Amino acid sequence: MGELKNKAARYAESFDGASPLSDEDNRSRKAAKIRAVLEAEGSFEHPGVRILDIGCSFGIILEQLTPANGLGVGVDMDRSIGRDADNLAFARADAENLPFRSGSFDIVVCNHVYEHTDNASRLLSEISRVMSDDAVCYFAGPNKYEPVEPHYGLPFLSWLPRRLADAYMRLAGKGDSYPEQPYSRPRLRKLLADFVVTDYTEKIVQDPLKFEATDILPPRSVKRWVAKAMLRLAPFFFPGFVYVLRKSV
Repeated sequence: MGELKNKAARYAESFDGASPLSDEDNRSRKAAKIRAVLEAEGSFEHPGVRILDIGCSFGIILEQLTPANGLGVGVDMDRSIGRDADNLAFARADAENLPFRSGSFDIVVCNHVYEHTDNASRLLSEISRVMSDDAVCYFAGPNKYEPVEPHYGLPFLSWLPRRLADAYMRLAGKGDSYPEQPYSRPRLRKLLADFVVTDYTEKIVQDPLKFEATDILPPRSVKRWVAKAMLRLAPFFFPGFVYVLRKSV
């Protein structure tokens, strides 16, 4: 088991549920954002759509994405995963070794998961394997060079070499080490080289109403103006990304 998986296992044993992941309002807003992107791709037109949510936690997002005539499957390393229902199933599993047959899913959701893995390439290989030929993957996550690291709120944390980042975490009282491994945007595009990639990041910034993002990018706000300017002038430092992936044919 790799370093991140060891840390994830320890986290799972001590997890008490006091987390934004258990905040239903927060997760409902995130589900609406994901749904808006997937609807723009026509992803729910498939009858009996089969959805896999990697890193599902309590399953709130999966539950809200899965239509009554579909099937939603959630996997997580955390013991606090959702409960099975008529059209929902959950399993504790490793995203780098998914326990599903090839071509099993029409939609895969991988939302802010890649940076928590030991081997992001293996994660993407598994995602590709379980996608059907015409499936889509909603793939989102942080940028290594965003100015403030999103998990711990520490400026420039992810920019630092590992040993310095670990020392910074200890100095800030945030933990013994920095376990996440975010990528730069160019490195991410190399990671996704085997997919056909549609970048929704700018689409969302340009039309936050359509993509249910007005809570974080209010129209005519300074925050949205800054986001638009950063994407145009300094995309290398933009905080995160949203991509839709399709298998190459």
